[in-house]
Amino acid sequence: MEKSRLLTLAVIFLVLTPGGAALAEETALEYPCYLLDAYDADNNGCWMGMDAEGDWPVPVVPEQLLVGPPPALHVSGVTLPTDHWVELKFRGRIVDGPGDDIVLVELDAVGEQALVFITDGCGQEYLLGFVAVPNINGYGPTITGFDIADISLPFVPSAVRVVGIDLRGGSPGFDLGYVRARAYASCGYTACNPNPVDGAENVPADAVLNWSPGYSAEKHIVHFGTARSDVDPNATAVGDPAQPQDINSFDPNGLELNKTYYWRIDEVNDADANSPWTGDIWSFTTTDCLVVDNFESYNISDNRLLDTWMRIGARFVYLSTHPNPVHGCELQSMGVEYNYGGDLYSEVVRTFSPTQDWASVGIKVLELFFHGMKGNDTNGQMYICLSDGDVNVVVPYDGDANDIRSETWQPWRIDLQNLDVNLSNIEHISIGFRNRTSESPGFGFGTVFFDDIRLYPSRCLKENRPDADFNGDCAVGFEDLEEMAYSWLNTRHNIYPVAAPNAPAAWYKFDGNAYNSAGSAHGQPRGSPTYVPGVHGQAISFDGYNDSVEINGAAALFSKISTAITIAFWQHGADSPHLTDTVCCSDYTYGVYDPAIAINLGCFARPQGRFDPVQGLALAGEYNWDCGSPWSFDGRLSGDHRYKSEWSGRWNHWAFTKDAEAGKMQIFLNGVLYDSRTDANSPVSAITSFEIGSGWYGGYDGLLDDFRIYDYALSGAEIAYVATNGTGIFDVPLMSQADLNADDQINFKDFAILADNWLKEQLWP
Repeated sequence: MEKSRLLTLAVIFLVLTPGGAALAEETALEYPCYLLDAYDADNNGCWMGMDAEGDWPVPVVPEQLLVGPPPALHVSGVTLPTDHWVELKFRGRIVDGPGDDIVLVELDAVGEQALVFITDGCGQEYLLGFVAVPNINGYGPTITGFDIADISLPFVPSAVRVVGIDLRGGSPGFDLGYVRARAYASCGYTACNPNPVDGAENVPADAVLNWSPGYSAEKHIVHFGTARSDVDPNATAVGDPAQPQDINSFDPNGLELNKTYYWRIDEVNDADANSPWTGDIWSFTTTDCLVVDNFESYNISDNRLLDTWMRIGARFVYLSTHPNPVHGCELQSMGVEYNYGGDLYSEVVRTFSPTQDWASVGIKVLELFFHGMKGNDTNGQMYICLSDGDVNVVVPYDGDANDIRSETWQPWRIDLQNLDVNLSNIEHISIGFRNRTSESPGFGFGTVFFDDIRLYPSRCLKENRPDADFNGDCAVGFEDLEEMAYSWLNTRHNIYPVAAPNAPAAWYKFDGNAYNSAGSAHGQPRGSPTYVPGVHGQAISFDGYNDSVEINGAAALFSKISTAITIAFWQHGADSPHLTDTVCCSDYTYGVYDPAIAINLGCFARPQGRFDPVQGLALAGEYNWDCGSPWSFDGRLSGDHRYKSEWSGRWNHWAFTKDAEAGKMQIFLNGVLYDSRTDANSPVSAITSFEIGSGWYGGYDGLLDDFRIYDYALSGAEIAYVATNGTGIFDVPLMSQADLNADDQINFKDFAILADNWLKEQLWP
């Protein structure tokens, strides 16, 4: 059966056969319930796309357009340029039924391309295929469907990831209008399908919780709190409303910002002796801020800036748009032309109706950004005023007066805790300019731009972090101790046993060319890779987009490799935001569903680094070592990098081995066994093409040197020999931050520094 095809008809809804034991409404194609992640490869938080009116390119918020039904069908969407992606979760597991089980739409058909994965929402993924929309100069949407009937997955699929891989079109990139999937939401006897989903982040402070009831539930018992112990089997249920309750929703009546909450639902049926049924423990984390104004919603017709911000004494207040100063990726800011002198002042005021309660959500900080102009007068005073209706509190800018002459965006952070104003009843906020004192004879004028007015609880600022805070939370605790324990007694200088290996089947030194020093399977550069200084002589540099090296005669080279293989090289990844860094890959062709891919090796999912709240560490993405034909999860060795520096910003030596007869796969990093697995018995066969620097999961961004392929699985001693030219000496910088005294070893001297900072917390304010 063809797995992906262009659809021209409406989506067909599913009714499973009687043996499937599911109702039609339980397995209908539906929209996602949550945005698991939106990966911005430009690393600036900017998302562009099409709004409900069809205007483009404009700033968009992915969850507003892709979660639930789109605000404007076949009009609104999010643009995914190269290496940008979104991962969308559905309320139940994704199942097979008649026809296509996953459907997505691209809005502007000018040849855009994307990769589509089905995932478990927790790091396991399966590549469904490649989408290439026709190039018909933007005439209408293109709908693509995937049937998962013949796919066997070792995980429960519940999410879809769409990765853009081109820069075509006017936005540019793959213009994703929506994704739908066939979701089966039956719960069994326990509650399921929590909303917010388990592990959700950036949940609004006014969220209401809901869930799907268990099979025979008549009532529900809600457990809720800020610690797991609040919802464990011995915990007391909430008191308001009285429990058990009839409805399958719960309103916590306001949540604090930047806080993790836990909840559990027990299902009750008094007529069943097995009742109650204890539910799973779920969690979510609230958003870290509230937006007062980012100035993006205003226009010149029905929502004017001056309808919200009233000017008092100002010469002019206006909406600034590109190419005038705007903060970050946004397209608009507020420009204030001011003048002052004697009793004359300039002020802009926003009144809230109803008044705002900043206290209940834990607000402690007001932050905004301002951008000055070189000619601004600086004799006066810039200030912010807050009013609760009874008291007006003026907060002067406490930085350098000359800051308003700097033509860069600067933060202004205000500690709200000690202000004599009722934060639970904020009536208005104003920004102004005046003389520094009532007796001051000075006068002046100028223009300052303002943007991104936000409210925060206590914040972890980089400048506040204590020593030994390895996970960046401005506190020293058990997560930091775990990091030191993990790297305990590591040193920079190491000597390992060596043994000379057999001759390699292929050896690409990349000393000014891509020749094979061990045979005739020479490399043919594609794109424009360059040669730069490397570990041994020169290295090859790939740009992550069009560069690669195609191996001529790959079929003959790999015909001698059937039961075992080693691929070894020195690698220096660029400190880039590319998502899909594939070092090498065999037998793939875009547009072909499920190509052979007997070998795939690379770093997938955030090579630039990500924070894992469970481990409390900044991880550097997921490594994938796929080897075996046909491709299967049994031939994959995969996991999370612990450190960003394992992949980018420095030279490291990697070796990847497979012995199909022994069923063993291994990975070595700088001479040390890094990861391994057993029961990997599929042979290395049917390879007809091989590419270095690119592959099915995208291009590699960085340097490679001394790339070798062996026809057997090297031992650790042989790998140490290869990496060090026979010396066994590795002198490479430490990965861990736990070397606190910078002596290239982690020992009791570093522990003493950690102990001196134990339980120290330095949040601001």
